[in-house]
Amino acid sequence: MVEHDHGGSPNWIVTGADRRGCPAGVPAHRSDFRRDPVDNAADLGRSGSARYFLNDPRQSGGPIWTALFCHAAGFTGRVWRTAVEHLRTPVRAAALDLSGHGAAPPPAEDADWGVFADDVLGAARALGAGPLIGVGHSLGATALLLAQARAPGTFDLLVCFEPILATRHDPAFAEAAARRRAVFPSRADALARWSARPPLSRLAPAVLADYVDSGLVEDPAGGVRLRCAPEVEAQLFRTAVSCPWREALPAVRCPTVFLRGSESVVVTGDSLAEACAGLPSGRSVDVPGLDHLGPLVRPDVFADVLDGLFADFGIGPPPGS
Repeated sequence: MVEHDHGGSPNWIVTGADRRGCPAGVPAHRSDFRRDPVDNAADLGRSGSARYFLNDPRQSGGPIWTALFCHAAGFTGRVWRTAVEHLRTPVRAAALDLSGHGAAPPPAEDADWGVFADDVLGAARALGAGPLIGVGHSLGATALLLAQARAPGTFDLLVCFEPILATRHDPAFAEAAARRRAVFPSRADALARWSARPPLSRLAPAVLADYVDSGLVEDPAGGVRLRCAPEVEAQLFRTAVSCPWREALPAVRCPTVFLRGSESVVVTGDSLAEACAGLPSGRSVDVPGLDHLGPLVRPDVFADVLDGLFADFGIGPPPGS
């Protein structure tokens, strides 16, 4: 990996600036300002959006770290399962379906990208107290940034793979989303089609299988249909340029890592480095061999990257090390 340091705390300690009521020099997870705990925090399915526990390993000694995984546009929280299975760091992993995706309800017609921040904050509250990592891909990465800016102190560390940080309107993504086929005779037919056509054909087989399981629902007229309707995904891309990510960056004071696939044609290194410079405690890292779909195409490689970052932050060590 090629790493670019953009200032901030080299030892990844979050201090009082990031916590209301947190004395300077105290790690974030020891602050007296934490997410509001709820009864039955493990029962994430009872709130508005679907949530998944992807694993819940036993941990001994020190605080129990939880990682909340946020998916890219058009996908579901379930597609993170394979990457989580490759993690060696013993974190409790959970994922959510963002509005309009998976089992989550669709956003209002006039909703802006703030709805995704609300989704993230709702999931964080449901996870209860304790140190929390946010791991996001594309839309999910941007949602994490917006959520942390809206409610400082929610996360102790953010890992954002190729966040959507639009600076101009590009109709190509919206047009491609609008053209997606929405209805299939069966899940088997959808799997056969997607397995033969890029970009979904490039996904790791287990990831694609999880997408087929979680990204489709039975259609009353027969067959199955996309849970994330093409018009919903297209509207997401049409409104990307109005997302207030620039205003959010200065308020994201927790340690934040921007990741970019070195083979990406979606996010440039210069644009990500420029955005990272707007973070109080940020660094950007190029990951060789990955493109924009990297976490879904090479979940094993992405898990290795996360393990390395978690070790830098003092989370772990991995079992058996």
